[in-house]
Amino acid sequence: MRRGFYLSYAIGAYGIGLATIAYIVGFLADFGVPKGIGDGDVAPLWTAVAVNALLVFGFGLHHSITARTSFKRWWTKIIPAPIERATYLYMTAIMTALLVAFWRPIPITIWNVEALWAQTAIYALYLGVWSMMFSATFHFGHFGFFGVAQAWANFRQTPPKSGGMTARYLYALVRHPISVGWMITPWIAPHLTVGHVVFAFATFVYIMIATPFEEADLIEELGDDYRGYKKRVPAFLPRLRSLSSKQDSPAH
Repeated sequence: MRRGFYLSYAIGAYGIGLATIAYIVGFLADFGVPKGIGDGDVAPLWTAVAVNALLVFGFGLHHSITARTSFKRWWTKIIPAPIERATYLYMTAIMTALLVAFWRPIPITIWNVEALWAQTAIYALYLGVWSMMFSATFHFGHFGFFGVAQAWANFRQTPPKSGGMTARYLYALVRHPISVGWMITPWIAPHLTVGHVVFAFATFVYIMIATPFEEADLIEELGDDYRGYKKRVPAFLPRLRSLSSKQDSPAH
């Protein structure tokens, strides 16, 4: 009965996780959601900048803390390991709701593309980058990334699979393709405002601060395998190189 509850809990988290991503896509595009990045009460400029930057850092801090190996060792004494990742997704949904609810628009236009064909091209590129980010989760275990695989293994009473490793496709180009996507997407908007720019810069600063901690955990876990991968593959800016590498290295 407990195993069935864990599985149902994880499937619910999977649905919530997909819905959270979909909302963020609409939020940054300022389209198709109840509150987009340009909606809400307008605050004084520097108040809005400070509030919005703190919201992005808070969202990122949640990710960084819960991703740390030391935190997981403590956290799984409270939350059972089969639903640890699923619980993270529920927490992420709460943090997303807080970010959206308290976000203050800064409707100062940087650029505004009015030609329909150009808007269509920009939105296509925007959705293409999000598709790239989503596809990256399949390189190292999509259902493990979203917490379902762990609960399913527990339901079947089989050993959970390890976190998966890859140096192919996107991970042959850069070590952090999902982070690259987060840094790019805020800029891909036909109507770019200062609100987008604040989101983009706050995200960039957070990623630059958090990535060394993430990689320190990977080095601690994987040792020379990750050190070698780090030497071969750049963090964010791809080099012209073959995508046919078959050497294993960690995905994240």
